[in-house]
Amino acid sequence: MLRVFRVVWLFVLVAPAAQAAPVAGDVAGNAPAPVDLSIPQKSTISPDAMLGQGREYRKQIEAITLQVQAQVNAAKKDQDVIRLNCLLDKLTQVKVNGNMMDQALQSLQECVARRDESAELHEYTRVTIINQKAQVLRTEADGCVGAETNYVGPTKVVVETPPGLQESVDQPPASEPPIAVVVRPPPVSPF
Repeated sequence: MLRVFRVVWLFVLVAPAAQAAPVAGDVAGNAPAPVDLSIPQKSTISPDAMLGQGREYRKQIEAITLQVQAQVNAAKKDQDVIRLNCLLDKLTQVKVNGNMMDQALQSLQECVARRDESAELHEYTRVTIINQKAQVLRTEADGCVGAETNYVGPTKVVVETPPGLQESVDQPPASEPPIAVVVRPPPVSPF
């Protein structure tokens, strides 16, 4: 509770000072020189290449839709309700991304026809982001099924021994511990 009060007091003391801090400019209080905040954007890819890449992304989203639909059908066949609900959610999201991709591609085509470079770059960025979202949804759909997405093949174990050590994996047999003989004290009473 004491920390909260300290933070509040600090805020109360520092906030007016921060507001009263002088803005960049000269000592006489003149306004600072205007700053150009526009960011020149120059695309490194041609408009035709943007359209071609966008169409390729659309084909990939269609393939993802078919893949998830096949997983949905398998979940229905197995009567796995939990997996089915997860996959139906991912399928819906993939279809929505497909519709958004169609709209973004249409807008990109219009921008290319108008030769509006900044709008072309914006729409191409939208197309790329939609594709990335669809790829993530494919991975999540594989997670619903329980499929490993990072499987690269069977595992092969290679054991290397440093020079000077035995080549066998087994440890040398442990030496027998010495047997300790316990001597009992003599009985005190005959009973």
